[in-house]
Amino acid sequence: MEMINSTRLGHPWPELMPDRRPALVVPAGPGRLPLAEDGWAGRDDLALTTGPQAAWSTTLEDYRLTIRRPGGLTWFDGEIAATREWRNRVHDHGTLLLITGPFTSVFDFRPTAATGRLFLLTSPARLVHGL
Repeated sequence: MEMINSTRLGHPWPELMPDRRPALVVPAGPGRLPLAEDGWAGRDDLALTTGPQAAWSTTLEDYRLTIRRPGGLTWFDGEIAATREWRNRVHDHGTLLLITGPFTSVFDFRPTAATGRLFLLTSPARLVHGL
């Protein structure tokens, strides 16, 4: 099983949604494509209302985030620049909203969002320690 290393792809960044829900914005790349059969949905897709995708798992240990897709394959494994508040929100919500699409950095995220080309997925999440 190949480990997806964030240094080879655009690096993700943590965000808090307006309702204080934790999200991770992740540039798409080889090895972490948004496949519909894995539960990814477009921004207007009704599949977003189904809640967390139980076949996914997210573990946050201090600043190391590991996200596994269905079948236990690693979708992301690396350190992120998460604030204490963001880590607290992961702990409180028990889920993490993943946002991806055809962008490579924060600078081309907005044009991608404006054209409706983002994909979203909510993963169950747990904080191992490090609040």
